Amino acid sequence: MKCRRMIISAYGCEPGKGSEQGVGWNWVLQLSKLAELVVITRANNRLAIEAKLPINLKKRIRFVYYDLPDNLRRFKKRGRGFYLYYLLWQWGAYRLMLREIAQMPVDYAMHLTFGSIWLPTFMHRLPVPFIWGPVGGGESVYWPLIKSLPVKGRFIQYLRYLLIATFPVNPLYKGVTRKACLIIARTEDTKKVFPKRNHHKIKVVLETAAASSWFERNQQTQNSKSNATLRLIYTGRLVPLKNLHMAIKSVAVARKRGANIRFKIVGYGPLQAALQKSVIDNGISDIVTFTGQCSQDEVLEHLTESDVYLFPSLREAGVWSLMESMAMSLPSVCVNTSGMAEIVNTTCARLIKLDSVKIMVSEFADALCAFEANPEMRREMGANARRRIEQEFQWEQKGEIIKTLFEELDLRRR
Repeated sequence: MKCRRMIISAYGCEPGKGSEQGVGWNWVLQLSKLAELVVITRANNRLAIEAKLPINLKKRIRFVYYDLPDNLRRFKKRGRGFYLYYLLWQWGAYRLMLREIAQMPVDYAMHLTFGSIWLPTFMHRLPVPFIWGPVGGGESVYWPLIKSLPVKGRFIQYLRYLLIATFPVNPLYKGVTRKACLIIARTEDTKKVFPKRNHHKIKVVLETAAASSWFERNQQTQNSKSNATLRLIYTGRLVPLKNLHMAIKSVAVARKRGANIRFKIVGYGPLQAALQKSVIDNGISDIVTFTGQCSQDEVLEHLTESDVYLFPSLREAGVWSLMESMAMSLPSVCVNTSGMAEIVNTTCARLIKLDSVKIMVSEFADALCAFEANPEMRREMGANARRRIEQEFQWEQKGEIIKTLFEELDLRRR
């Protein structure tokens, strides 16, 4: 069988990082097992890539480093100006890859990052079969809970519902959807956005996976998780969609019910002052700690010192922070929606059903009280969390899923 050749558009692609940079890097490594790659990415990723690229892959992956001229990079630093910069970068990347195809035969072109159905790509215009994804963007906040967000957040979520409703007739995406021979959706929510006539070429594959280094650390520092005080932890950005106001109310309710509990909030963001005020207003300032911004090593250390991961986010695709907590043998309490529903199950998490704020706060508090009262349950569910992430969500398993996708795709093209 001849070796596949692929062009990959990976705006974010950098070793040792989470988020889109980590997705780009790790998917490229897995894809290199299946094909010879030409990967176009940003020039500022070059030093990190060349330092970490395995020697045995240097003949299988050729990176093309591309950035816009200096006078256009200022857009990237101006809030919404990033989207204009990204649009122009995608157009330039497409033009460069046209030249690549003119010089060598290519079997597939793939748009890898930033993976959102709402962000542009031009790679589908290349004269080769096109793969779109993994893409998200179909995840939305449960309609009755939108009113719990700040005004700006409400507007964004209502706009998202409008975009989702009009997606099938949106001319900006019809061409991309039609040209794609394979669409990789991050969650079932994103798959549902596409018209049913396209579902035959959509596969749901979560974009993220766990780093092996997480498990090595856990083996060295794993706790017994049997403390009398329940040590809760949240890690991540302090932004409206993370729903930390509900988490704080839930901790307050659990405490009123007699739970011996402490809550550590690890991260930073624009809501920090408002959340600190909410802690005071709910009368739990003596049991809540804000750490501020931390390095990944510090985050992992905080996780190993905790018993339960509290993650009340209302909308996610892949959730690196949740996977980190599972690798550290922590059970979790999270909302049963989008990416959380893909990553955990009832053997390792208490899943809270979407409902009114009042009901969800009560159910979060129920879960916290149950974990506080039963150290053995949290140890067992923590062990299940680690087992699940080891067996189903490491990059090697992701590579096997990707391999199967391409085998099926090759069969369809024969």
